Amino acid sequence: MFAVAGLAVTSACSSSSGSDSPGSSAGAKPYTFHYPSWMWEEGDVGKWLKDRVAAFESDHSTVTVQTTQIGVADYENQVSTQLSAGQAPDLMTAFTNQMPNLIENDLLAPLDSCFEGTDVMKRVLPTVSAVQRDGKTYGVPLTMSPQALVYNKELMDAAGVTSIPSTPDELLDASRKIKQATGKFGYAVPTDTSDALQTYIESMKWILGYGSDWSSSDGTITANADKNVEAIQTLKKFYDEDLTPKGMNESDVLTLFAQGGAAFMIEGPWAMTQVQSDNPELFPKIGFAPSPTPTHVAITGGAFWAIPKDSAHFQDACDLLKINLEPDAQRSWLENLLQIPGTTVQPSKEFLEKNPWVGEMADIAAKYPGGLGYAPPGYAVRAAEFQQIAVDSLAKVFAGSASVRDALDEAQANLTAKFGS
Repeated sequence: MFAVAGLAVTSACSSSSGSDSPGSSAGAKPYTFHYPSWMWEEGDVGKWLKDRVAAFESDHSTVTVQTTQIGVADYENQVSTQLSAGQAPDLMTAFTNQMPNLIENDLLAPLDSCFEGTDVMKRVLPTVSAVQRDGKTYGVPLTMSPQALVYNKELMDAAGVTSIPSTPDELLDASRKIKQATGKFGYAVPTDTSDALQTYIESMKWILGYGSDWSSSDGTITANADKNVEAIQTLKKFYDEDLTPKGMNESDVLTLFAQGGAAFMIEGPWAMTQVQSDNPELFPKIGFAPSPTPTHVAITGGAFWAIPKDSAHFQDACDLLKINLEPDAQRSWLENLLQIPGTTVQPSKEFLEKNPWVGEMADIAAKYPGGLGYAPPGYAVRAAEFQQIAVDSLAKVFAGSASVRDALDEAQANLTAKFGS
């Protein structure tokens, strides 16, 4: 048996009841605690979060938590606007790529005092180092899950595909066979380029998968590197041959896959969660394997919890964080949501017997991590600007108005003009 993300906090969460610490609800008038996220309506994930809120409200009778749903595409901008306008929430989830900017602009409170007297910081995943500055910790991992090949064995069997693709050519060949035999899509990929971040992530899966990147850690821009051109040309073959749906966003593609409409995706374990929720009869036929790219790099999707520096209720936010990080809660994140939580946890024997693919996911996370936070190397603080320029050029590829080489040459020129490297 192995340890996966999930935390064992030896003490139960400390309620603020009876406490006179700053921000505590003890003896205070009723108030509304503001907690935005993009995840409140994400099926079982949203339920997990709401169950933790219910436990918090039970211990904090004067507090009502306002769970504000903000769409994925709008989340970063809306939260940044709130913070800049002095309307800080009390607790928030944050995309990994958001964190450098939030820390750089001194918008987050250090969390070290939250976990004094617990073993949280001993059990939290090493990725916490990405949000530590000058000995202070500005966030704790919520989830850190690798994106790898999710496959539908039922469609593979129907098309006579006997082995899981492990190379780009094998994925292309299997996708063609599945489309011809079943009429279903082979490899489903979001190609709605109006979602800049998701389009950039999709490019990373292939560009990092070919051993390259959009930039290097010293800030050198490498948008039109030969390996990048080769990677995007490979991705475009699926598009040109109608082996992938066109113009769909990630949510629609995940739904398509869960309904049995595609054989392969390069996605995180949340794809497994959606199949389990939407189509439980199909779930036993769904597997998880290394990405079929030359390097097998698994882009690591993740998120953090953070407390804004201007939160009016710091101690109560700490209390809710500790509820989220209790060992049973963390084990539930793994075993019920089928995603890697932000701390180490020991899965039950029964769970591993029922979900053997989780062992594969853990191995992939250990062997092939890459692209944490989706930020271009050297441009973490200005990632959104960088990504938008890259995606503007990629959009021309999928629109058919530019070749891959011409589009990436354009991206190279525009990125260099913008950032000077």
